Amino acid sequence: SWYTYSPVRVKYPYMRGTLLEMWREALSGHGDPVAAWESISENPERRERYRKARGKGGLVRVSWEEATALIAAALVYTIKRYGPDRIFGFSPIPAMSMVCYASGARYLSLIGG
Repeated sequence: SWYTYSPVRVKYPYMRGTLLEMWREALSGHGDPVAAWESISENPERRERYRKARGKGGLVRVSWEEATALIAAALVYTIKRYGPDRIFGFSPIPAMSMVCYASGARYLSLIGG
C-alpha cells in the first residue's frame, strides 16, 4: 500500500495538549488509570475543557505507553459505566484490510460488544 510509505502518514500517537495535561494530573493523583479517567469524565468542567479543544490543533506527541494507557482506561470505564455494548468498532475500508477488520471484530467479541 502507498500509505505505509507516505511522508504524510502519522507515525506516532498524538493527544490534545489540554487532555494530556489533565490525564497526567489525574493519573498522578489517583494512581489507577481507570479512576483517573473517571475523574476527568465525571467532572463537567474538565470534560467540557477537553471537548472544547477539539478541532483547534494543539496536538502533542506522546509515547505509545501513555496513549494506550488512556485508551484502555477509557474503554474499561465505558464498559463498567455503560456496558460492553457501548463500545463501537469501525473499520473504514475492511475490504482493503481484513486483518485489521478481523482483529477489531475479535476484540469486540471478547469484551462483549
